[in-house]
Amino acid sequence: MAGVLYHLPSILPFVAPLPISYDRLQPTTWGAYLLWGNENRNAPIRASSPPGTPGGLVSNFELKSFDGCANPYLGLAATIAAGIDGLRRHISLPEPVDTDPNIDNLQRLPKSLSESLEALHKAEFLEEFIGDKLLTAIKAVQKGEMGYYLENKDAYKQLIHRY
Repeated sequence: MAGVLYHLPSILPFVAPLPISYDRLQPTTWGAYLLWGNENRNAPIRASSPPGTPGGLVSNFELKSFDGCANPYLGLAATIAAGIDGLRRHISLPEPVDTDPNIDNLQRLPKSLSESLEALHKAEFLEEFIGDKLLTAIKAVQKGEMGYYLENKDAYKQLIHRY
């Protein structure tokens, strides 16, 4: 989970693949800041358990940034790769934020697909897991999506027909 949190900005192009995906990644909605929490609805990654779970044991981890338009296989591959890299590098999970976050002390997640692609460009760990050719193709498709949405202001209305 620490690796996923650490690499979340760079895996967003896999789990939030469209320019309009970032419309929902806003403060107080689906998690706009790099944090995790127990049952925290403002966190992009949260741990939760069904009511009545003994001793506060966690049974679920939720990656709330995962968009419905994402390719589930690519999104899961990027998420697993981030987790494996976190294990290899012994990345520690910071303390959970279980209340409304103090945004002055937190890193803002990318606000757009363009910003996410910049983070992806800097992430070297994915080449081992995804491969250079597929990463190049994914970046090209994302840039094409950005161009399409820039040229077609009503593109969001056609989502149901395109996907």
